[in-house]
Amino acid sequence: MKSTPVLPMALLVSLIGILSTTSAQDSNSTHPKRGLIYIQPGKGQDKDYNNFVGPKSPLTWYYTYSPWPTLTQWDAEFVPMIHGVDDATEGVDRILSFHNGTGTLGQNTMNHILTFNEPDGDTDSGGSDSSPRHSAQVYLETIAPLREDPYNFQISVPATTGSPKGLEWLHDFNESCWDQNPDGGCQFDFVATHWYGDFAGLASWLGSVHDLYPELPIWLTEFAIPAMDADATQAFMNQSLPFLDELEYLDRYSWFGTFRENRANEWTGDGVSMLNSNGHLTSLGAEYMGGQAAGYEEGQGGDQGAASSVRCSALLLVVGILIAFVGLW
Repeated sequence: MKSTPVLPMALLVSLIGILSTTSAQDSNSTHPKRGLIYIQPGKGQDKDYNNFVGPKSPLTWYYTYSPWPTLTQWDAEFVPMIHGVDDATEGVDRILSFHNGTGTLGQNTMNHILTFNEPDGDTDSGGSDSSPRHSAQVYLETIAPLREDPYNFQISVPATTGSPKGLEWLHDFNESCWDQNPDGGCQFDFVATHWYGDFAGLASWLGSVHDLYPELPIWLTEFAIPAMDADATQAFMNQSLPFLDELEYLDRYSWFGTFRENRANEWTGDGVSMLNSNGHLTSLGAEYMGGQAAGYEEGQGGDQGAASSVRCSALLLVVGILIAFVGLW
Protein backbone atom coordinates (compact mmCIF):
# COMPACT_ATOMS: atom_id res chain seq x y z
CA MET A 1 0.00 0.00 0.00
CA LYS A 2 1.42 3.38 -1.00
CA SER A 3 1.77 6.06 1.63
CA THR A 4 0.21 9.50 1.17
CA PRO A 5 2.72 11.77 -0.60
CA VAL A 6 4.11 14.63 1.44
CA LEU A 7 5.48 17.72 -0.28
CA PRO A 8 9.14 18.31 0.54
CA MET A 9 9.60 21.29 2.84
CA ALA A 10 11.58 23.29 0.25
CA LEU A 11 8.83 22.83 -2.33
CA LEU A 12 6.14 23.78 0.16
CA VAL A 13 8.00 26.97 1.09
CA SER A 14 8.37 27.85 -2.61
CA LEU A 15 4.63 27.44 -3.23
CA ILE A 16 3.76 29.59 -0.24
CA GLY A 17 6.17 32.26 -1.49
CA ILE A 18 4.62 32.27 -4.96
CA LEU A 19 1.10 32.59 -3.63
CA SER A 20 2.11 35.29 -1.14
CA THR A 21 3.77 37.33 -3.87
CA THR A 22 0.70 37.02 -6.07
CA SER A 23 -1.55 38.10 -3.22
CA ALA A 24 0.66 41.10 -2.50
CA GLN A 25 0.57 42.16 -6.14
CA ASP A 26 -3.21 41.84 -6.09
CA SER A 27 -3.54 44.26 -3.18
CA ASN A 28 -4.63 47.86 -3.60
CA SER A 29 -1.37 49.76 -3.07
CA THR A 30 -2.15 53.36 -3.93
CA HIS A 31 -0.01 56.37 -4.71
CA PRO A 32 -1.96 59.14 -2.95
CA LYS A 33 -0.45 61.93 -5.07
CA ARG A 34 -0.69 60.22 -8.45
CA GLY A 35 -3.63 61.00 -10.72
CA LEU A 36 -4.99 60.59 -14.23
CA ILE A 37 -5.70 63.06 -17.01
CA TYR A 38 -8.72 61.89 -19.00
CA ILE A 39 -8.18 62.69 -22.68
CA GLN A 40 -10.96 61.70 -25.06
CA PRO A 41 -9.99 58.35 -26.64
CA GLY A 42 -10.44 57.48 -30.29
CA LYS A 43 -13.62 55.90 -31.61
CA GLY A 44 -14.09 52.40 -30.20
CA GLN A 45 -11.17 52.83 -27.78
CA ASP A 46 -13.08 53.44 -24.55
CA LYS A 47 -11.59 50.28 -22.99
CA ASP A 48 -8.19 51.96 -23.02
CA TYR A 49 -9.04 53.53 -19.66
CA ASN A 50 -9.52 50.10 -18.11
CA ASN A 51 -5.73 50.10 -17.95
CA PHE A 52 -5.86 52.86 -15.35
CA VAL A 53 -9.06 52.51 -13.32
CA GLY A 54 -10.67 49.87 -11.15
CA PRO A 55 -10.38 48.56 -7.60
CA LYS A 56 -6.70 47.65 -8.02
CA SER A 57 -5.61 50.98 -9.52
CA PRO A 58 -2.91 52.79 -7.52
CA LEU A 59 -4.24 56.13 -8.83
CA THR A 60 -6.54 58.15 -6.61
CA TRP A 61 -7.98 61.05 -8.65
CA TYR A 62 -8.60 62.34 -12.17
CA TYR A 63 -9.72 65.34 -14.18
CA THR A 64 -11.13 65.91 -17.67
CA TYR A 65 -10.39 69.57 -18.54
CA SER A 66 -14.09 70.17 -17.92
CA PRO A 67 -16.75 70.01 -15.19
CA TRP A 68 -17.98 66.67 -16.59
CA PRO A 69 -16.91 63.36 -15.00
CA THR A 70 -16.29 60.46 -17.37
CA LEU A 71 -15.06 57.56 -15.20
CA THR A 72 -17.96 57.47 -12.76
CA GLN A 73 -17.66 53.70 -12.23
CA TRP A 74 -14.27 54.29 -10.58
CA ASP A 75 -13.95 54.78 -6.83
CA ALA A 76 -11.76 57.89 -7.09
CA GLU A 77 -11.97 61.65 -6.72
CA PHE A 78 -13.14 63.56 -9.77
CA VAL A 79 -11.69 67.09 -9.90
CA PRO A 80 -13.81 69.33 -12.17
CA MET A 81 -12.14 72.11 -14.12
CA ILE A 82 -13.52 75.51 -15.05
CA HIS A 83 -11.48 75.74 -18.22
CA GLY A 84 -11.69 79.46 -18.93
CA VAL A 85 -13.45 82.71 -18.16
CA ASP A 86 -15.96 82.27 -20.99
CA ASP A 87 -17.42 79.05 -19.61
CA ALA A 88 -17.09 79.90 -15.90
CA THR A 89 -20.80 80.40 -15.23
CA GLU A 90 -21.77 77.20 -17.02
CA GLY A 91 -19.00 75.31 -15.23
CA VAL A 92 -20.08 76.52 -11.80
CA ASP A 93 -23.70 75.54 -12.54
CA ARG A 94 -22.59 72.03 -13.52
CA ILE A 95 -20.46 71.63 -10.40
CA LEU A 96 -23.34 72.76 -8.20
CA SER A 97 -25.62 70.21 -9.86
CA PHE A 98 -23.33 67.47 -8.58
CA HIS A 99 -23.15 69.10 -5.18
CA ASN A 100 -26.93 69.30 -4.75
CA GLY A 101 -27.60 65.86 -6.20
CA THR A 102 -29.30 66.73 -9.49
CA GLY A 103 -26.18 65.55 -11.34
CA THR A 104 -24.68 62.07 -10.97
CA LEU A 105 -21.13 61.37 -9.90
CA GLY A 106 -21.55 57.60 -9.61
CA GLN A 107 -18.68 56.20 -7.52
CA ASN A 108 -16.70 59.43 -7.73
CA THR A 109 -16.22 61.95 -4.95
CA MET A 110 -15.67 65.69 -5.51
CA ASN A 111 -13.85 68.06 -3.16
CA HIS A 112 -11.51 70.20 -5.27
CA ILE A 113 -11.89 72.48 -8.32
CA LEU A 114 -9.28 73.39 -10.94
CA THR A 115 -9.52 76.83 -12.57
CA PHE A 116 -8.49 78.35 -15.90
CA ASN A 117 -6.26 76.07 -17.94
CA GLU A 118 -3.16 77.90 -19.22
CA PRO A 119 -4.73 81.38 -19.35
CA ASP A 120 -1.36 82.68 -20.59
CA GLY A 121 -1.52 80.31 -23.59
CA ASP A 122 -3.51 80.53 -26.81
CA THR A 123 -6.55 78.41 -27.56
CA ASP A 124 -4.83 76.57 -30.42
CA SER A 125 -2.53 74.87 -27.90
CA GLY A 126 -5.29 74.15 -25.38
CA GLY A 127 -4.94 77.31 -23.34
CA SER A 128 -7.82 79.55 -22.30
CA ASP A 129 -6.14 82.82 -23.35
CA SER A 130 -7.50 85.38 -20.88
CA SER A 131 -5.96 88.48 -19.36
CA PRO A 132 -4.97 88.54 -15.67
CA ARG A 133 -7.44 91.36 -14.97
CA HIS A 134 -10.43 89.68 -16.58
CA SER A 135 -9.52 86.36 -14.97
CA ALA A 136 -9.40 88.00 -11.54
CA GLN A 137 -12.80 89.61 -12.09
CA VAL A 138 -14.45 86.34 -13.15
CA TYR A 139 -12.80 84.43 -10.33
CA LEU A 140 -13.98 86.86 -7.65
CA GLU A 141 -17.52 87.16 -8.99
CA THR A 142 -18.23 83.58 -10.08
CA ILE A 143 -15.85 81.04 -8.57
CA ALA A 144 -14.67 82.37 -5.20
CA PRO A 145 -18.12 81.88 -3.54
CA LEU A 146 -17.67 78.11 -3.95
CA ARG A 147 -15.02 78.21 -1.19
CA GLU A 148 -17.65 79.35 1.32
CA ASP A 149 -20.57 77.64 3.09
CA PRO A 150 -22.44 75.58 2.15
CA TYR A 151 -20.06 74.40 -0.60
CA ASN A 152 -16.58 74.55 0.96
CA PHE A 153 -14.73 73.43 -2.14
CA GLN A 154 -10.95 73.72 -2.27
CA ILE A 155 -10.03 75.77 -5.34
CA SER A 156 -6.82 76.15 -7.33
CA VAL A 157 -4.85 79.08 -8.61
CA PRO A 158 -5.12 79.13 -12.44
CA ALA A 159 -2.68 76.66 -14.03
CA THR A 160 -0.29 78.61 -16.22
CA THR A 161 2.33 77.24 -18.57
CA GLY A 162 5.66 76.35 -17.01
CA SER A 163 7.46 79.37 -18.42
CA PRO A 164 8.57 82.92 -17.55
CA LYS A 165 5.40 84.08 -19.30
CA GLY A 166 3.39 81.95 -16.86
CA LEU A 167 5.10 83.50 -13.83
CA GLU A 168 4.55 87.00 -15.22
CA TRP A 169 0.87 86.20 -15.73
CA LEU A 170 0.54 85.00 -12.12
CA HIS A 171 2.22 88.16 -10.76
CA ASP A 172 -0.17 90.34 -12.78
CA PHE A 173 -3.13 88.20 -11.75
CA ASN A 174 -2.29 88.57 -8.05
CA GLU A 175 -2.03 92.34 -8.44
CA SER A 176 -5.39 92.43 -10.23
CA CYS A 177 -6.98 90.43 -7.43
CA TRP A 178 -5.84 92.96 -4.83
CA ASP A 179 -6.84 95.89 -7.04
CA GLN A 180 -10.37 94.53 -7.37
CA ASN A 181 -10.67 93.21 -3.82
CA PRO A 182 -8.42 95.31 -1.52
CA ASP A 183 -9.73 93.55 1.58
CA GLY A 184 -8.45 90.10 0.65
CA GLY A 185 -7.45 89.67 -2.97
CA CYS A 186 -8.23 86.23 -4.42
CA GLN A 187 -8.16 83.39 -1.93
CA PHE A 188 -7.09 79.89 -2.99
CA ASP A 189 -6.37 76.52 -1.42
CA PHE A 190 -3.71 75.11 -3.73
CA VAL A 191 -1.66 75.96 -6.82
CA ALA A 192 -2.04 74.06 -10.10
CA THR A 193 0.82 74.24 -12.57
CA HIS A 194 2.33 72.56 -15.66
CA TRP A 195 5.83 71.57 -16.71
CA TYR A 196 7.32 70.25 -19.96
CA GLY A 197 11.08 69.80 -19.99
CA ASP A 198 13.93 67.99 -18.26
CA PHE A 199 14.21 67.01 -14.61
CA ALA A 200 16.43 69.93 -13.56
CA GLY A 201 13.93 72.34 -15.07
CA LEU A 202 11.05 70.57 -13.32
CA ALA A 203 12.68 70.88 -9.91
CA SER A 204 13.56 74.53 -10.54
CA TRP A 205 10.06 75.39 -11.79
CA LEU A 206 8.34 73.86 -8.79
CA GLY A 207 10.71 75.81 -6.53
CA SER A 208 9.79 79.05 -8.31
CA VAL A 209 6.06 78.38 -7.93
CA HIS A 210 6.57 77.51 -4.27
CA ASP A 211 8.44 80.80 -3.73
CA LEU A 212 5.49 82.69 -5.22
CA TYR A 213 2.90 80.82 -3.10
CA PRO A 214 4.86 79.52 -0.08
CA GLU A 215 1.77 78.83 2.01
CA LEU A 216 -0.07 76.74 -0.59
CA PRO A 217 0.46 73.12 -1.68
CA ILE A 218 1.17 72.55 -5.37
CA TRP A 219 -0.54 70.24 -7.85
CA LEU A 220 1.48 69.43 -10.97
CA THR A 221 -1.50 68.74 -13.21
CA GLU A 222 0.48 68.27 -16.43
CA PHE A 223 4.08 67.19 -16.85
CA ALA A 224 6.24 65.29 -19.32
CA ILE A 225 9.45 65.61 -21.29
CA PRO A 226 8.44 66.26 -24.91
CA ALA A 227 9.91 65.03 -28.18
CA MET A 228 12.36 62.55 -26.67
CA ASP A 229 12.89 58.87 -27.43
CA ALA A 230 11.51 56.09 -25.24
CA ASP A 231 14.69 55.60 -23.19
CA ALA A 232 15.09 59.30 -22.37
CA THR A 233 11.42 59.63 -21.47
CA GLN A 234 11.56 56.54 -19.26
CA ALA A 235 14.64 57.90 -17.50
CA PHE A 236 12.85 61.21 -16.88
CA MET A 237 9.82 59.44 -15.38
CA ASN A 238 12.01 57.15 -13.25
CA GLN A 239 13.77 60.20 -11.82
CA SER A 240 10.66 62.34 -11.45
CA LEU A 241 8.19 60.02 -9.72
CA PRO A 242 10.17 59.38 -6.52
CA PHE A 243 11.13 63.06 -6.36
CA LEU A 244 7.50 64.15 -6.62
CA ASP A 245 6.35 61.51 -4.14
CA GLU A 246 8.82 62.84 -1.56
CA LEU A 247 8.43 66.59 -2.23
CA GLU A 248 6.68 67.93 0.86
CA TYR A 249 4.97 70.95 -0.69
CA LEU A 250 3.63 68.98 -3.67
CA ASP A 251 0.29 67.28 -3.02
CA ARG A 252 -0.64 65.76 -6.40
CA TYR A 253 0.64 65.20 -9.92
CA SER A 254 -0.52 63.71 -13.23
CA TRP A 255 1.49 62.67 -16.29
CA PHE A 256 0.43 64.00 -19.69
CA GLY A 257 0.24 60.86 -21.81
CA THR A 258 -3.01 58.92 -21.35
CA PHE A 259 -3.41 58.29 -25.06
CA ARG A 260 -2.16 55.87 -27.70
CA GLU A 261 1.19 56.44 -29.36
CA ASN A 262 -0.48 57.06 -32.71
CA ARG A 263 -2.65 59.83 -31.18
CA ALA A 264 0.22 61.88 -29.72
CA ASN A 265 0.69 65.36 -31.11
CA GLU A 266 3.83 66.45 -32.93
CA TRP A 267 4.99 68.73 -30.11
CA THR A 268 4.97 66.14 -27.31
CA GLY A 269 5.97 63.24 -29.56
CA ASP A 270 4.82 59.66 -29.00
CA GLY A 271 7.45 59.02 -26.32
CA VAL A 272 5.12 60.43 -23.63
CA SER A 273 2.31 57.97 -24.43
CA MET A 274 1.37 55.46 -21.76
CA LEU A 275 -0.47 53.29 -24.32
CA ASN A 276 0.83 51.67 -27.48
CA SER A 277 -1.06 51.76 -30.77
CA ASN A 278 -3.16 48.76 -29.66
CA GLY A 279 -4.26 50.39 -26.41
CA HIS A 280 -1.96 48.31 -24.21
CA LEU A 281 0.37 49.70 -21.57
CA THR A 282 3.78 50.89 -22.73
CA SER A 283 6.72 50.44 -20.36
CA LEU A 284 6.08 54.07 -19.37
CA GLY A 285 2.43 53.35 -18.60
CA ALA A 286 3.29 50.27 -16.56
CA GLU A 287 5.85 52.23 -14.55
CA TYR A 288 3.33 55.02 -13.83
CA MET A 289 0.87 52.41 -12.54
CA GLY A 290 3.43 51.03 -10.11
CA GLY A 291 5.18 48.44 -12.29
CA GLN A 292 5.40 44.72 -11.66
CA ALA A 293 5.32 45.22 -7.90
CA ALA A 294 1.73 46.45 -8.32
CA GLY A 295 0.87 43.88 -11.01
CA TYR A 296 1.26 46.10 -14.08
CA GLU A 297 3.54 45.23 -16.98
CA GLU A 298 4.28 46.37 -20.50
CA GLY A 299 1.82 45.00 -23.04
CA GLN A 300 -1.03 44.58 -20.57
CA GLY A 301 -4.35 45.47 -22.20
CA GLY A 302 -7.42 47.28 -21.00
CA ASP A 303 -9.39 44.04 -20.94
CA GLN A 304 -7.01 42.64 -18.32
CA GLY A 305 -7.36 43.49 -14.67
CA ALA A 306 -4.26 44.57 -12.79
CA ALA A 307 -2.02 41.63 -11.99
CA SER A 308 -4.24 39.21 -13.93
CA SER A 309 -1.38 37.96 -16.07
CA VAL A 310 0.84 37.67 -13.00
CA ARG A 311 -1.80 35.68 -11.14
CA CYS A 312 -2.38 33.34 -14.08
CA SER A 313 1.32 32.73 -14.55
CA ALA A 314 1.82 32.03 -10.86
CA LEU A 315 -1.15 29.68 -10.67
CA LEU A 316 -0.06 27.79 -13.78
CA LEU A 317 3.39 27.39 -12.23
CA VAL A 318 1.88 26.03 -9.02
CA VAL A 319 -0.32 23.58 -10.95
CA GLY A 320 2.64 22.46 -13.04
CA ILE A 321 4.75 21.79 -9.97
CA LEU A 322 1.95 19.79 -8.35
CA ILE A 323 1.38 17.71 -11.49
CA ALA A 324 5.09 17.00 -11.80
CA PHE A 325 5.31 15.99 -8.14
CA VAL A 326 2.33 13.66 -8.36
CA GLY A 327 3.74 12.17 -11.55
CA LEU A 328 7.03 11.42 -9.82
CA TRP A 329 5.24 9.87 -6.90
